[in-house]
Amino acid sequence: MTAARPLPLRYPEDVEHLDGAARGELRVPVCGSCGEAFWPPSPVCPRDFRRDVEWTTDAGTGRVHSWVRFHKRYFEGDDVPYVVVQVRLDSGPNLTTTWTGPDDPVLGEPVTVSFREVGDGVWLPEFGPGEQA
Repeated sequence: MTAARPLPLRYPEDVEHLDGAARGELRVPVCGSCGEAFWPPSPVCPRDFRRDVEWTTDAGTGRVHSWVRFHKRYFEGDDVPYVVVQVRLDSGPNLTTTWTGPDDPVLGEPVTVSFREVGDGVWLPEFGPGEQA
């Protein structure tokens, strides 16, 4: 028996990202000292270990870095098969999320972000084919 898909937990490091998605913005942490955008969120920069972390609205463009198709239904209500992509954002970090394209992603293909409500007012970013980034 499969369980219903759980909603993301609102950890302090994720609140800005989740609240931004609800507004239709892709928010990512950036080091105020070195300028490095990074993912996953952390209270310290993974490059210089400083705590001067700020959040910025990302353009939401990038390229397909990797992808996989899932055929197993892990949660109730999941449509299978579904595709998960790792996107290398133009700003630098890699973000793993669901694919919205009608066809399989192509490595290096330009992508753009969109947002999908997953329940109880929670929105998450997902990516699909986009303009040349």
